[in-house]
Amino acid sequence: MRNFLFFGVLTLILFSCKKENTGNEAPIAEPVPSGKTPVIFVHGFLASGDTYEKQAKRFTSNGYSQADLYTFDWNSLGGTTTQQDLDKLVNDVLAKTGKTQVDLVGHSAGTGVVQTYLAAHPTKVKHLVLLAGFPPNNQGATPILNIYSTFDFIATGGKDVIGGTNLKQTDKDHYEVATSASSFEAMYKFFNDGAAPANLEYTSESDIILSGKAGSFGENKFLSNTVVEIYKVDATTGFRLSSSPFKKFYTDAKGFWGPFRGSADTYYEFVVYDNISGSRKVHYYREPFTRSDKLIYLRTFPTGASIAGIFLAALPKDDAQGVTAFFGASQAAVAGRDVLVLDGNTLSTNTFCSKENTTIALFAYDDNKNKVTNMTTIGAFNLFPFLKGADIYFPTTARQTITMTFNDRTLHATNWKSNTEGVNVMVFE
Repeated sequence: MRNFLFFGVLTLILFSCKKENTGNEAPIAEPVPSGKTPVIFVHGFLASGDTYEKQAKRFTSNGYSQADLYTFDWNSLGGTTTQQDLDKLVNDVLAKTGKTQVDLVGHSAGTGVVQTYLAAHPTKVKHLVLLAGFPPNNQGATPILNIYSTFDFIATGGKDVIGGTNLKQTDKDHYEVATSASSFEAMYKFFNDGAAPANLEYTSESDIILSGKAGSFGENKFLSNTVVEIYKVDATTGFRLSSSPFKKFYTDAKGFWGPFRGSADTYYEFVVYDNISGSRKVHYYREPFTRSDKLIYLRTFPTGASIAGIFLAALPKDDAQGVTAFFGASQAAVAGRDVLVLDGNTLSTNTFCSKENTTIALFAYDDNKNKVTNMTTIGAFNLFPFLKGADIYFPTTARQTITMTFNDRTLHATNWKSNTEGVNVMVFE
């Protein structure tokens, strides 16, 4: 069992995490490799392995096993052991699956990571996929699939790789190049000698197994004993159906938590916090799951000095108001294309969701503490692309429902006090 500590988020290491409230459920079967070439996914700047959450479920809807699919988390804000760590993961995946090569996928800044790896270890990579990144001019001995979009305003100037397989999209934002059904279809065909997938979207399952990973936002640092509490919530209010968590886990040293059996008709609130002084609770509200998912990432807020901590420190610790954030797990919110509304306030404007910014996460709170919604931008979130902040006041004197709608999909959350109770993140897959 100890060897599983080296594997990606989709391996059975999840079963070694400490658990509470497991009840008398039937055993959860260990996934086994299907015999296909294993795939390792590498994320981009400020991201994590859950960039590929939707794609992993598409792959498992088309004959791949959970034991064929892995993610590599690296510190895109500055790290020193990326290549060594990636090689360790590759070697462990090969040992587990009995294969001699992996298919390697990189998105955005992750395309640099995978190309560097290929240059050093060409015999270990069967196929290389570059998504919305920085491709070479020519394909070498290893086949390359290069997908880019003219609607990508982050990695601009996309180009074909001479000798490679190229897909130019015209309507996908920077993040969607990694997450869209058309990109999945191209990857599946590329990995499987041109054969088309049976399903472009993932299919539902009757036995839904859920698990994931908890680590610090941006830096992807993982601690043991990070607390994960899971509550069932009312679909129309966002209020908990019970005062006690439905499940409670403590992560292992690699950040893994779970698994548990989920229900297709249930809305869940995931609460995460590091078991150390100064850690803030973060409440993640999710749409119901219809298929097993082992890439449920719960980001903690880094404590101490860090780059990510600089702008997260701007979030108020004020029990007189709440903090709520939007997270687009598979696409940005883009003005003119998408509709994002928070408690009646339209955020899908060029002020907050310009196509150039590619807004994946948007934090909302009463920045000037005047107890009025001013709908002005918050400067702390202008340091990087993908992030924005909006001045919206969420009073906390009484329990209330916070409502967020993104492209006709709606989530409800509770107006938690931002100091003692934490910060909300509403996740739209």
